[in-house]
Formats: sequence, C-alpha cells, structure tokens
Amino acid sequence: MKTRRGFTLLELMIVVAIIGILAAIAIPNFIGFKKKAMIAAAAANLENARAVLSSYAAAQDEWCYPPTMTNYSDFVDILTSHGLAFPSSPEGLKWGSFNGYYRDPSDCKLYTISVTVADGATRLKALPSGVCCSAESVPPTNCENFAKNILSCSTLGVP
Repeated sequence: MKTRRGFTLLELMIVVAIIGILAAIAIPNFIGFKKKAMIAAAAANLENARAVLSSYAAAQDEWCYPPTMTNYSDFVDILTSHGLAFPSSPEGLKWGSFNGYYRDPSDCKLYTISVTVADGATRLKALPSGVCCSAESVPPTNCENFAKNILSCSTLGVP
C-alpha cells in the first residue's frame, strides 16, 4: 500500500482560492480603517487646539480669543504660549493643511479653525462649541463614511 505524502494540486488550489476570496472581502475594510484613524487623530488634535484657545480666552479680561491668523506658525506660537506644544508643520497633526484661524470681527468670543485632513479630502472645523466635519469635504460623503463620530458642521449652523 502506498503512503500519501503532502497535498494534491487540487487541494492546494482550493485553499489558495479560499484565501483569495477572504482577502478580497477583508482588504477594502482595512483601507477604510486607516482613513477613519487619520480623521480621528486630526480631530483630536483640533480639539486640543480648541482647549488651548479656551485657556487663552480665560486669561483675557474680556474672554476674547486671539485675532485672526492665516499663518500656521503664528497659530502655533499662540498655542505654545499657553502650554500646548504643536509640531512645526501641520502634517505632524494629521492635518494636510491649515486653512486658517478666523475670529469673528463683530464678536471676539467666536472663532473658526479650518483644517484639511492629511487625506487631502476631508475638511474639519473647530468652533467654541466643538469640532465638526464640514460639507466642504470632497466628496461630501467623507463625513458620513469616515467621520461618523464627529458632528456635521451643518448641525452647528456652520457651512
């Protein structure tokens, strides 16, 4: 009687096909997790900046936020002077770009920080009332698909 060693070619092909099917199902889900993690990290860093701005306002006599800044380095200087060490470039925060910090000219207690996440498509904003995902994201469904735990800016009355 012959003893059988190893697997037949057919058995190996079936195993490879099953692994391929499982990989085809799983890999698209993992890609989404990476984008969700990037957006969550960017939102957390934006929340930290928001907290430091509140500290800045508390140190002022009239609870006013700093004046408008479009330059990232000026913004970092304000944050650093109130205890938060931010990297020298926005990429270290998972922000693809810093779009600016704008204080409302008619009410010094209102501001908007606008950043684009490192994915280059998702736009986040910070307001005194919280961090939100903007409909200015391209495509706008980024907020619905990858930032479900972040408020939509439209719910806060911001475009």
